[in-house]
Amino acid sequence: MSKLSLIIAAAIAVATVAPLHASAQQRWAIATSSTGSGPYIIGSAIANAVNESSDTLAVSAQTSGGYNNNLVLVSGKQSNSGLTFLSDLIEAYNGTGSFAELPKGAFGQLRRMFPVTTTTVYCVVPANSSIRSFDDLRGRKLNINVAATSTNRANKTIIAASGMSLDDFKTFEIATSKSYDALQDGIVEATCNFQPFPSSSIEQLAASMPIRILPISDQVFEAVNQAYANTMQRVTIPADSYPGQTEAVMTFAAPEVLFTHADQDEEAVYDFTKAYWEGQRPTSAGFGGITIEDALGDFPIPLHPGTARYLREKGLID
Repeated sequence: MSKLSLIIAAAIAVATVAPLHASAQQRWAIATSSTGSGPYIIGSAIANAVNESSDTLAVSAQTSGGYNNNLVLVSGKQSNSGLTFLSDLIEAYNGTGSFAELPKGAFGQLRRMFPVTTTTVYCVVPANSSIRSFDDLRGRKLNINVAATSTNRANKTIIAASGMSLDDFKTFEIATSKSYDALQDGIVEATCNFQPFPSSSIEQLAASMPIRILPISDQVFEAVNQAYANTMQRVTIPADSYPGQTEAVMTFAAPEVLFTHADQDEEAVYDFTKAYWEGQRPTSAGFGGITIEDALGDFPIPLHPGTARYLREKGLID
């Protein structure tokens, strides 16, 4: 078994099943990632949006070990819902890719709710560095994030797509929340993380030290996209998005979806879906390009009945 499979299998084995009942002002958790990470920021924004519109749910962002851990938490009924990449949800449900070595059906009870945003890859180095491309990172100190996280996997995929291996770097496994401090302190020379656009974390970093955001080439993007079931999106970080960033940077973004367990109460999922889409949704640009129609994609993961009920009510499905 791979290291990722062993970690997830162990987590599944020790998960304690908790009841998922609806009640007045039901507490609802969204599994995200570490405090200050992109997923935590996204989850907090979703929670705030639903709380503004719902009389039945009290939603909060739940810290976790990252997107792969979220799959375990929701599958084990330790969180009401979770965030993950669309590609990872597909692979987990199907038991393919990174999840192929797990017991068959390990994540068969996961259900889609709806897509919420896209999160952008930022590979950041100090502006005074000679590093101007991902290839220039060969032999350098690169943070690839904590083992078994989706960000760790993405970094390894980028490395492989660039024709390199982990042996070509001095790698560090530092969580997103600590990675920018590590960059400022010179512990690492580069860190690649998923962050919403625009990112308050990148803004704060750029205000503290001059930075450069590395571009991802078309060739590397195509290889990465293929590895992620063609779910990635080519995006540009416009010039002057961050202090000192005077040129546009080509990179890519991953669609992020909200998911839940098949046993989650239908009424609660319906209320959550309705409150989010009919209330004042987050205004960050990452949320702006997503509509409820995007929940209609032809994906192998079934919709939760609560979400399906809302879509039916809006005349989007039969």
